[in-house]
Amino acid sequence: MKRATVVLCGVFVSTPIWAQSSVTLYGAVDDGFTFTNNQGGSKNYQLSNGALGSSKWGILVNEDLGGGLHTVARLENGFDINSGELGNDGRLFGRQAYVGLGGGFGTLTLGRQYDLVADALMPMAATLKFAGTLATHAADVDNIWGDYPLSNVIKYNSPVIHGFKASGLFSLGGVAGAFSDNRTEAVSLGYSDSALAASAVFSRINNPATALYYASSIPQSGSTFSNPITNPTFSGYVSARTLQTAGAGLNYKLGGATIGAVYTNVRFEDVVPTSSTPFSGTASFNNYEINGTYLFTPALTVGVGYTYTKAETAKYNQINFGTEYQLSKRTGLYATAVWEHASGTDSTGKPATAALAFITPSSTPNQVAVRVGVRHVF
Repeated sequence: MKRATVVLCGVFVSTPIWAQSSVTLYGAVDDGFTFTNNQGGSKNYQLSNGALGSSKWGILVNEDLGGGLHTVARLENGFDINSGELGNDGRLFGRQAYVGLGGGFGTLTLGRQYDLVADALMPMAATLKFAGTLATHAADVDNIWGDYPLSNVIKYNSPVIHGFKASGLFSLGGVAGAFSDNRTEAVSLGYSDSALAASAVFSRINNPATALYYASSIPQSGSTFSNPITNPTFSGYVSARTLQTAGAGLNYKLGGATIGAVYTNVRFEDVVPTSSTPFSGTASFNNYEINGTYLFTPALTVGVGYTYTKAETAKYNQINFGTEYQLSKRTGLYATAVWEHASGTDSTGKPATAALAFITPSSTPNQVAVRVGVRHVF
């Protein structure tokens, strides 16, 4: 700690002065109107929070400790603007809550944080670029949209060296006598320059029902299981002993255009048959996405994309469209439209129906959702 002598009203007072630090309050407020052609057999008109990203507020702390070392801390809350309720299963800082140190070695942080799958691949996907929640892969089965942060996380991000950056993540399960329960390991490698960005990631989560999806207890074979996931696209596999995700993505910029591609392989391994998850064995999802955006003016962006998902016993085709117009640096208007077609048998053993993320599933193989809204960041 540095000290300085300050003169105040003619009296010499010895006052401690800390190294330079900053505290930033930030957030986003996002709301829109959604029309869906079929939710459980009927049309629906509703207000939808967080179409391009959840409404949130947070505090970011950075303190220079000298010698190239600094402290970093973040507390981030998610909420529903239409009801005022907390997001992320009612957690006060359910999106992120961590503290750590950074320097020439990189950054090491401890606390509740996003999986590396979201860190590595979200910037390549249509969700972040132009279409938001509706454009997730098969109800966000691969968690690229970051719907489900992890608790008890140790995360390391290396410094950028010649365009390359490596990351590693380890989440402690915290179960006495069972070190592997709820444990997560993940690694990623990324590269970026002025035109090209590319990332690859691998993540493995033990007991995803409790470690990722907030179930009240680890599923047991033949027992009653309160399933936290209601979307039939993958709800029947949530009782898996292990969730493994591998993926890669890239973006290439050429003038005002950006072309992106993302691939993920998701494996629900050793699914435990329970009262609400009758499937037994291993179920996999292969998601293929291609997307493109064009910046017509500094204020107007238009994007379009296509996603094909090959699930264990079903197929999903999805077309995504989005446009955003910036009224200012902080406020934007947007419109998104998504069509999904399903075929085969879903994870619950029933005929597959279209079931976009966080929308009541259709009663048919097709579902169309159109959303217009406004987003303000601060």
